Amino acid sequence: MKTSSGAKVTPKSTHRKSRSETAQRSQLAPVQGRSRKRHEEIVDAVKRLLRDVNIEDLSHSDIAAEAGISKPSVHYHFPTIAALQLELGRRFDEELHHILVEHSERLPRDGKRTWQDDMREGALVARDYFNANRPACEALYGPMLHRENRLASFEHNSQTGAAMLKALRRRFELPPLPELEAVFTANGEILDLFWSASYLRHGVIDDAAFEESMRASLGYLRNFFPDLMPAKLTGPAEPSDTAELVED
Repeated sequence: MKTSSGAKVTPKSTHRKSRSETAQRSQLAPVQGRSRKRHEEIVDAVKRLLRDVNIEDLSHSDIAAEAGISKPSVHYHFPTIAALQLELGRRFDEELHHILVEHSERLPRDGKRTWQDDMREGALVARDYFNANRPACEALYGPMLHRENRLASFEHNSQTGAAMLKALRRRFELPPLPELEAVFTANGEILDLFWSASYLRHGVIDDAAFEESMRASLGYLRNFFPDLMPAKLTGPAEPSDTAELVED
């Protein structure tokens, strides 16, 4: 098929992929200027291609043609497409993490909102991000090309869950349960389950999938939180979570 940029990508979803113990990443953030520039050109080219094509259909030749560089150069920076998916997933997850933290910091602390309101609004922000960003959906909700990508997704859910838990702790008197960070990681996995299925079926996270994901998410969290949780109207200022992001 032809992409919006004119590149031609041949579907390869039925082809057998080579297998390896890792996603075979080379350096993810080259320090030298020229190498770093080439690295970013490759990532940008893949983002453009993923506006139209599926991640499992990409090849090093497709990416080289789109980026206007040699195939060996693409292969040097990213020996496998799974390695590219891993890098894109890291970047999109980090971008969404920033967006969610900034959203939580803008919410009013007037005692009129419930924790369910906060969770639903945060999920709406994330859904809007994905539905406006097909490359992010392909990287995070498309087929996982290597188990390392799935493990990375779990780790990012853990980091984002910890940030969302911290945001709730600033606003509500949460029960003193030691396992809450694991609970919020699992909650991210619940949302991903519904959203990835909707994306693969319909190309978007549709209304039905979103509502089902909210029922599952809030139902799960009610095992740990009461329906009505006391709000913190005031409190000491805390450093922004955006300064505490864990870099991969």
